[in-house]
Amino acid sequence: MRNAVDRHTERPDGSWYLLQCKPRQDSRALEHLRRQGFDCFAPTFRAQSLRAGRLREVEQSLFPGYLFIRMGEVDNWLPLRSTRGVNRVVAFCGQPCRVQERIVEQLKARCAAAEQPPLLSPGDQVQVRVGAYADLDAIFLSMDGEERVILLLNILNREQQVQVSLANVQPVLRKQAAASLF
Repeated sequence: MRNAVDRHTERPDGSWYLLQCKPRQDSRALEHLRRQGFDCFAPTFRAQSLRAGRLREVEQSLFPGYLFIRMGEVDNWLPLRSTRGVNRVVAFCGQPCRVQERIVEQLKARCAAAEQPPLLSPGDQVQVRVGAYADLDAIFLSMDGEERVILLLNILNREQQVQVSLANVQPVLRKQAAASLF
């Protein structure tokens, strides 16, 4: 089996290398490297998050703090050291290590095809955090607009559909849900 890091073969158009970025400066490093004409790749995926009571799609880094760059042996590596957001080139024994082309191509294909499942799906267990139904467990049925949800609550041994604000609902982790059944 071949290693993902290859030190011996170089493509005519350059090989991929891994850069470590300064903390929380991945996008800054990517922007400045592209301005300098470098071919870079930062694998990302789309995820849903609940912020300020609204469900939002955010793009997150698959490898926070790292990005890939295509460089040739004859390319000038010195600008990398002074590029904003770049910390260092990942190296072993003082030599930058090449990442196989097929690894980067597979990551590109997966990032293009990846779709994060929604934060709340029908049937998910949730807990109401505030309001008249505070601390009650419920089952998520559907969204009712952008900021409201329809829940199924068990009140006095009867199942009732109620509408509450999305900001007042918290998904129950699957492990917590399984533990509460026992």
